Amino acid sequence: MNKTKLALLIPLLAGTLPTPGFSAVSEDSSATSSTPATTSKSGKEDKIVVTAKQQSQGDTTQEAKSGAGFTAQQVNLGPLGDKSWTDTPYSTTTITHQMIDNQQAKSVSELLKYAPSTQMEARGGMDVGRPQSRGMEGSVVANTRLDGLNMVATTAFPVEMLERVDVLNSLTGALYGPASPAGQFNFVAKRPTDQPLHRVTLGYQSRGAYTGHVDLGGHVDDGKFGYRVNLLHEEGEGDVAGSTLRRKLAAVALDWNIQPGTQVQLDASHYEFIQKGYPSGFSYANGINLPSASKLNPKNRNYALDTAGMDLTTDTISTRLLQDFNDGWSLTAGVGYQQADRAMRSVSNTISDNNGTLTRSLSDSSAAGRFRVLSNMLSLNGHVDTGSIGHDLAFATSGYVWSIYSAKGSSVRYSLGTTDLYDPDSMDEPGDGKIITNGDRYRSSTNTQQSITAGDTVTFTPKWSAMFYLSQSWLETANYSSSGTKSSQVNQDGLSPNVALMYKITPDVMAYVSYADSLEQGDTVPTGEGLSNEGQTLDPIRSKQYEVGLKAEVNNMHLGAALFRLKRPFAYVDSTDMVYKEEGDQVNNGLELTASGPVMEGLNIYSGVTFLDPQLKNTVSESTSNKWVVGVPKVQANMLVEYSLPSMPQLVYSANVHYTGKRAANDTNTTWAGSYTTLDLGTRYSTVFENIPTTLRLSVNNVTNRRYWASIFPASTDGSGTSNSAFLGTGREVRATVTFDF
Repeated sequence: MNKTKLALLIPLLAGTLPTPGFSAVSEDSSATSSTPATTSKSGKEDKIVVTAKQQSQGDTTQEAKSGAGFTAQQVNLGPLGDKSWTDTPYSTTTITHQMIDNQQAKSVSELLKYAPSTQMEARGGMDVGRPQSRGMEGSVVANTRLDGLNMVATTAFPVEMLERVDVLNSLTGALYGPASPAGQFNFVAKRPTDQPLHRVTLGYQSRGAYTGHVDLGGHVDDGKFGYRVNLLHEEGEGDVAGSTLRRKLAAVALDWNIQPGTQVQLDASHYEFIQKGYPSGFSYANGINLPSASKLNPKNRNYALDTAGMDLTTDTISTRLLQDFNDGWSLTAGVGYQQADRAMRSVSNTISDNNGTLTRSLSDSSAAGRFRVLSNMLSLNGHVDTGSIGHDLAFATSGYVWSIYSAKGSSVRYSLGTTDLYDPDSMDEPGDGKIITNGDRYRSSTNTQQSITAGDTVTFTPKWSAMFYLSQSWLETANYSSSGTKSSQVNQDGLSPNVALMYKITPDVMAYVSYADSLEQGDTVPTGEGLSNEGQTLDPIRSKQYEVGLKAEVNNMHLGAALFRLKRPFAYVDSTDMVYKEEGDQVNNGLELTASGPVMEGLNIYSGVTFLDPQLKNTVSESTSNKWVVGVPKVQANMLVEYSLPSMPQLVYSANVHYTGKRAANDTNTTWAGSYTTLDLGTRYSTVFENIPTTLRLSVNNVTNRRYWASIFPASTDGSGTSNSAFLGTGREVRATVTFDF
């Protein structure tokens, strides 16, 4: 029997990042490692030791068992570090690597369906959309992070390299700096394993796309250096006949344990994503009714052009320093760089009337769009006591420089004529059939943010505590001409506070009430529309949120409830003076209910439901005031169930039921998208083949082949939009994998 500490066992089961100061131990490890002791309120170290059965190298039983990864004991909260789920006064959701593996997920949009409050706003497609929470539109950079450093949301991302995804459903300006009230999505990369890991996964997807994934990890030089390597190649015909799907990933994570308490991490990844021959989105004006998705087949190849689609390349590199000091103080510093090239050759589908006339065209760009993000973060955390009151302090700074590069040359547009929406003709290639990945670009704009954060979590008694956080932020927006001349620059700044009061009803049940006021960069006034203040950047806007919540851990189940009111202002053109200004509001009132964990022996659930009342207030037109926000469901629910017989735990059956309620399809609420329910079924079996631990997985997504609109969104969220867009959901799909642990 090996001895290990409870402080190690909990993050081991939850799949969390290792705490600085000891060797990284992942879900694959079995050896004992030195771990930091916990610190009591008095400042003394409390060492808790438990015994655990040693797990053989390569044993996948724990990862494949029913309910693996359904509960995570900790969640990362930026400058606060990893915090206990029960002690956190926020509504959070964690999707672990076990769930990613066992559900055979391949994209961020596939992960979001498991959380009741999140959606993907497709924009250029489900793989290049904006994650959002609680019905609020997310931003391109400010709401998404990789290991705490800002990253581009609107590009394809390989979930196979992830340890977990932490979703914070709240305003986060006090913790992270200015951002949309769409929540915060932190992607946590896999780290080196304590024991050698040699894992190979071979996969198959409907119509003939084959996947090979290699996951290697371990330590060398007596644990001083750790490594994790993920290599992925998927290629073949996609879900639509004649389509092309190709994904390539090379990701490396390195740890250097310089000395006890000091660790340097280095991560780098290169990801290529090619998808051609899939249906694009459908656009329609406010006066056009959105057709029922039940009449449209997402696998109809006549909605697509075999040569049109996307060619995306994303390169990321980052480094972090993790330092533990004496008396419970620690420091984390990091810097990251990401370049996302987005070459997109899109078919434009416009629903021209209510009789099913579809007008189509094709756009060829002279160069791929490019985003570059240089981000930074630095946090210092520690504990002090003032008499009988404890203080968990955090001081941090974080920010980024986001540069946007546009094509110098103009795009070429080809008319593809009109066809019948319900029985479309095939399209002929009008150009050379190439997606332009290279070409002349220029830096068109730069967005800079930097914030300083200070906060204190005060423990008054074992039952009562409070959290106080405040950030000061500076924002700068600069625009450039194609010749490189700076055409405009706007500087802004402001404060973002967050206050929460917490009460421990029992040690495992916590009630809280919180208030957050978060800064967000002001809109830039459109040009070329005859507006009297065109080109100006408006003052920063403020979103506000009130939340009351309850969290409980009962028999290893996580139960949560949160009642909230979220308000965000927006700007529009006032026709009386032709001035683009802030006047209206989006107000979302909602209730979130979640339950995850073991119900009984062999039966586990990961579930939640959100009831939302998303409305526009005081808009430019009375016809849009007090109306539902486009594309936001009033009810969204998901339940993932896994079951295994107690006598045969190696065989697991799974079922996932997802429900999205009806959604407004325009801002006057004269047309709607109906509700839909999808069913996914799966099974997996763990065994030993030729002395090699092996796991076989089989799943069928959207078993009933339900046709639905996966994403609907307006051209503008301000209640004055003139057009909307919608993307079809994926039809029935079969996926199968076999995983070997050598």
